[in-house]
Amino acid sequence: MPVPQPLALDNAAVDSHVHLHDIADLQGLLDSALQAFKQSVKGHGAAWPFVGIMILTEPQSCSTFSLLQQRLRQESAAPTTPWKLFATAETISLRATHDQGDTLLLLSGQQIVTRENIEVLSLLAPPDVPDGLSLAETVQRVLTIGGLPVLPWGVGKWLGKRGAIVSKFLAETVAQPLFLGDNGSRPAFWRSIPQLQQAQKAGIPILRGSDPLRCSYRRRGPGSFGNLLTCHIDMQHPGKSLREALTDRHFLPIDFGELEKPWHFLKDQITLRIS
Repeated sequence: MPVPQPLALDNAAVDSHVHLHDIADLQGLLDSALQAFKQSVKGHGAAWPFVGIMILTEPQSCSTFSLLQQRLRQESAAPTTPWKLFATAETISLRATHDQGDTLLLLSGQQIVTRENIEVLSLLAPPDVPDGLSLAETVQRVLTIGGLPVLPWGVGKWLGKRGAIVSKFLAETVAQPLFLGDNGSRPAFWRSIPQLQQAQKAGIPILRGSDPLRCSYRRRGPGSFGNLLTCHIDMQHPGKSLREALTDRHFLPIDFGELEKPWHFLKDQITLRIS
């Protein structure tokens, strides 16, 4: 007999920067993400059940969330048991449930590249923002469609001229809400990030996401780096619930996940450049 699914949970583990490099292996992704989330929660001395939340941040041209929605509508999306995929009462979320009762949520997001070649994530909104707008225009478009704008750290992306643009934007912008993003590909030796320090001083929240690379997908995949939240997650409106939690001025996430080991970081960077 299937385990009844909860109507809501009050604990969430959130990975806000996820890429599905092999959408054909959705069951493998869900299995590994569930294991990673459980290990992360256990590492903080917390008890399951949590709900694991992954926000899919692909470019507009290859939105994996849209592909999952399409497959679901065609009644061919349910992966091989024990996982099954279900729609929710909103268009920006899907629910994956395991026969043993565990629940993972897949939420819509988008990766955008601005005219200045700066990356912006749009969370909890359809992938409706084009590339090539200015940084200020991009952030405003994300807010206009109801998304949460995130400026994610990446190797080399906040150095030199681009770094100066990000720092200036953080100092001058009045856009609200606004987040910065940290990710699990940052090596442990790269501790000092001026923009992250600037955000902390300015009270700009920092979200964490795994940002898994194709070459390190199995070693450091979705669910391995993120934030633990104590908040009410309505399983029929998880996107709305998460938005309310993240934009609450009392938002106090607990970080989980470890930064990348130096050897793995160097190996990944070499692999990226020769592949």
